[in-house]
Amino acid sequence: MAAAATSTGAGSPAGAFTSVLGAAVSSAASSLDRQVSKLTDKLNGVASDPVSAGAVKAGLQGKNLVWGAIKGAWQDGPPAVRAAVVTAVVAVIVLLLVSPVLLLVFLLSLLVIAAVHRARTSTS
Repeated sequence: MAAAATSTGAGSPAGAFTSVLGAAVSSAASSLDRQVSKLTDKLNGVASDPVSAGAVKAGLQGKNLVWGAIKGAWQDGPPAVRAAVVTAVVAVIVLLLVSPVLLLVFLLSLLVIAAVHRARTSTS
């Protein structure tokens, strides 16, 4: 029994294993602590952004994330963001109005190209 009690001392293999295991756990704990602090910093950065905060708030309420982000940008954003939102809405409206006209011009040009091609092949 006395030999078994002395084999768990600091110079024994069990003591060496314990110290190595303690160092490994300490290293893993410090690495985990660094990762948690990085993620906490990222979350703090997201929470300070009104667009992200609006999207997260809408997501938690079960609403549309994009609409929540737009509302967050509109309510808490500077005037430049509001101007950008208005410009984007106007651009979408203009694009919706102009797109059918551009499609019609494209189709008419295809019709003219087909007519010219048919006229050239029929005369040769």
